[in-house]
Amino acid sequence: MTGHSEPLLSLIIAVYNRDDFLERVFESLLNQHFRDFEIIVADDGSGPAIAEIIAQYTDRFSHPIQHEWHEDDGFRKTIVVNKAVTRSNTDHLVFIDGDCILHNRFLDRHYKRRRRNQVLAGRRVLLDEELTKRVTVEDVRSRRIERIPYWWNHAGQIDRWNGFYLPFLHPFRNLGRDDYQILGCNFSVHKDDFYRVNGYDERIVGRGLEDNNLWRRFVNSGIAVRTITREAIQYHLCHSSEPIPHDDEFVDEFRSSTETRTPFGIVKE
Repeated sequence: MTGHSEPLLSLIIAVYNRDDFLERVFESLLNQHFRDFEIIVADDGSGPAIAEIIAQYTDRFSHPIQHEWHEDDGFRKTIVVNKAVTRSNTDHLVFIDGDCILHNRFLDRHYKRRRRNQVLAGRRVLLDEELTKRVTVEDVRSRRIERIPYWWNHAGQIDRWNGFYLPFLHPFRNLGRDDYQILGCNFSVHKDDFYRVNGYDERIVGRGLEDNNLWRRFVNSGIAVRTITREAIQYHLCHSSEPIPHDDEFVDEFRSSTETRTPFGIVKE
């Protein structure tokens, strides 16, 4: 299914192991209404199973899957995602995590709402452990997972409302607000704007803060951050997470940063 034309959008998928999750993410990508995208897997040191899943799926998309990998040395998502961005071939970047199954209109909405000097920030439907264990490839392939009754009793009360596809609300939800918080698993931005703030700050290793700091620099730079919740829908598979290792001083420094551009990002300054 590999095409010859240049892609219109670059999808960066941050992963660490869990090839079973990534398989389901790939199946949801095969369902996308918007098709002209490239995939770059930003791999934070996974074992060989991730490369095997990539090999199984790469010929099923319009463009070959790129695999950016570095050795496992703890949580270093900031570094590998920045490297993945340097391999992108388009002007617009969408970022997700390898545990998030996508609604069939996910990429379509990010692409249609794209603007320079703007970040689009979405949310997720957090699935519980019970449903996560029994989500099958066929549930994704058939789009059964997108049916509200399928997941309604397996998501939190607030998260449930993130699963309604209501694109007509977009202008109303963004009235008077341009600093909506971002999650690293669901946002998009023009590549020039990502480079303007110099991407993720690679001093942040260990889980947590990387998205808060990136968001703060977008806002400090005058880049509007707008919500695309209830348009770009995703279903987050349940898993355990490492504790956040940062002390209070580190948290204050990076969460409340006054910088517009980090010197420790994509371009080392």
